[in-house]
Amino acid sequence: MTRFPCKFLCVLLLVSLAGCKSTADLIYEPAPDDPLDGQKGSLSKAGTNIEMDWGPKQSHLLDEFTKLKEKERKQDDAVNELRAEKQNLERQLHDETAALQKEKALRAQAEAETESLRERRRELEARILGLSIEKAKLEQATLLSKIEALRAALEPATGNATEAAAPAPRSR
Repeated sequence: MTRFPCKFLCVLLLVSLAGCKSTADLIYEPAPDDPLDGQKGSLSKAGTNIEMDWGPKQSHLLDEFTKLKEKERKQDDAVNELRAEKQNLERQLHDETAALQKEKALRAQAEAETESLRERRRELEARILGLSIEKAKLEQATLLSKIEALRAALEPATGNATEAAAPAPRSR
């Protein structure tokens, strides 16, 4: 079995030497007037002569690739527009939310002030009612004192009138 790998290596070595000799003929400097030197050949004109260089299948793939690239560019533009619109709408939403919060705060403040004013009005009405009661009591006291003064003034006059109206005592 050791002979077989040795023979295989020898054959491989001979083939590689023969290959080196034949590849030496392939590597050469192109002549200045050689049309396939890569400068003036059809590959340098790939933009205008694609089908000749690549074939119909590659041309179809290139067309599909360019269509997809154009579609991708349009979608990127659409995405950028949508992002800008989204940012604009988010800014509007933020502004509206801030305005709503401000309005709620102002409404709460106005309701608190209204309740404060209602409480103050109730207090004033209660004070007015208390003062009205005091006034009525004072007026009542004044009237009662006037009545007493009039009674006192009328009692001696009524006492004399009663005596005058009473029959005179009979003498016996």
